[in-house]
Amino acid sequence: MTRERLNHFYVWLIIAVGATVVLFSAGHLALGTIDVRFLLLALATVLIGPRLSIQIPRVKAHISVSDTFVFLSLLLFGGEAAILLATAEALCASLRIGSKLRTHLFNAAVMASATFLTVWTLRFLFGETVAWRDVYSQNYLIAICVMAVVQYLGNSILVAIGSALKAGDRVWSSWRKNFLWTSITYFAGASAAGLIARFIGNVGFFAFAATIPIIAIVYFTYWTYMKNVENSAAQAEQARRHVEELNRHIAEQERISKALRETEQHFRNAFDYAAIGMALVSPQGGWLRVNRSLCDLVGYTEQELLESNFQAVTHPEDLGSDLANLYRLMQGETPTSHVEKRYVHRLGQIVWALNSVSLVRDSDDKPAHFIFQIQDITERKRAEAALQSLSLVDELTGLYNRRGFLAITEQHLTSIRRNQKIPVILYADLDGLKVINDSLGHHEGDRALVKAAEIFKETFRSSDIIARIGGDEFVVLAAIGPEESAEFLTNRLQEKFKATSSQWNHSYDLSVSVGLAHFDDDEGHSIEELMALADRAMYENKRHKRSRHNFTPEVISPRMEAVA
Repeated sequence: MTRERLNHFYVWLIIAVGATVVLFSAGHLALGTIDVRFLLLALATVLIGPRLSIQIPRVKAHISVSDTFVFLSLLLFGGEAAILLATAEALCASLRIGSKLRTHLFNAAVMASATFLTVWTLRFLFGETVAWRDVYSQNYLIAICVMAVVQYLGNSILVAIGSALKAGDRVWSSWRKNFLWTSITYFAGASAAGLIARFIGNVGFFAFAATIPIIAIVYFTYWTYMKNVENSAAQAEQARRHVEELNRHIAEQERISKALRETEQHFRNAFDYAAIGMALVSPQGGWLRVNRSLCDLVGYTEQELLESNFQAVTHPEDLGSDLANLYRLMQGETPTSHVEKRYVHRLGQIVWALNSVSLVRDSDDKPAHFIFQIQDITERKRAEAALQSLSLVDELTGLYNRRGFLAITEQHLTSIRRNQKIPVILYADLDGLKVINDSLGHHEGDRALVKAAEIFKETFRSSDIIARIGGDEFVVLAAIGPEESAEFLTNRLQEKFKATSSQWNHSYDLSVSVGLAHFDDDEGHSIEELMALADRAMYENKRHKRSRHNFTPEVISPRMEAVA
């Protein structure tokens, strides 16, 4: 049976028991006990009692001073009259508070059942209440306490069971949380009823008037107590929510602090142990933090650098452009700066470096510091100077010639493999150069070669080796990642030529035929052998394009197109 159905069954069971109690009590009611005094008491109970009530915190239930009237009717007019009066009072009070018929019947049945239990407990232990004569005896006080306890337990337990079934809670937990402290009302009501009954026994019915101030005192005392309880409960609930919110805030702050500490540790490790020089530099140029690689690069200790600035170790001829680049960073004109510049070593020699700089701003978007990444390129600069001095550069295009290409590739291959990349050879031939020379002269042919060299430089990385090894032949040693495709380089080169030709204000278009050759460590080909393989692949590409376009050389007039 589900909890809802069990609660439904319990409610109707109590209603049936209450109806039986009411019928039984009405059948055994002695009509001789019903007089004007009872009618006045019943009228006060029904009309005044329910209006002097206080809600129980956290539950939909009320406590009224009508308990005093019910106990008084029990002492003065007997058990059956008290049961019927308690049932009527509970029904009227429920009608004032709620609107559901089943709830009205349940409340009335609970009151009837609890009062019935109280009446018969007192009869079993002390006899008929109207027959108590010695109101000054110890037994009278005990009987009053028993009356309060049984009424309190019967009423609260029956309601607690219904609340527990409805909320899915345990009966003990529901009773302890919502009804334990309500015993004060029953003891106060029973005590007031006992005093009033004693007065009536001594001075007559007019002593009933004394019930009004007594009940008022009890009511307003309890009302004040309940307000204090409600305020204390509200303050406790508010404090609990504040504590929970504070705990969540503290936990979130701890999580953020931990993440920041981990991020700072990662940055510190990457900074301190980087293979290149790294530094934090103030907007004024002072070194804020430097790593070991930078100290080794310029020959100064960490303390010596921190007491100086980057201007002190920068070559005077490069300082102006350096300051201009930093100014553009602070103005937001560019996100980063990459320049090749010269530092002056402590011993006086020149140190060439690739300087990469970015700017970090604070919470107010003001410059906080620069991050310098300084890579030593001195050896590369020396190699370039040596190549230039050995006439390893093509004078027309500024690219390496065949000798320069072969001289530098072995060293570059080692660097490519050290960086775990794949070297490829790209061989290219400028289409239609002979036709351009024959029709427009060698001067125009030279211009076409220079333009082609510019396109190669724009297409490939600065670290790739580009050379012109013949009249119209170019070769490139490029590096690609494990996930990259060499065909992508070919397509990018062809697209670059095509885009340039669309803007080329000449009587001919520029295009190239391309061949590729991949390095395979297992086969052990030399550079020249791979160049020969790429050359054959290039001529196969040229032959295929001629077949596709039915290409035949002809004199340019007035515009010639070096077809791809």
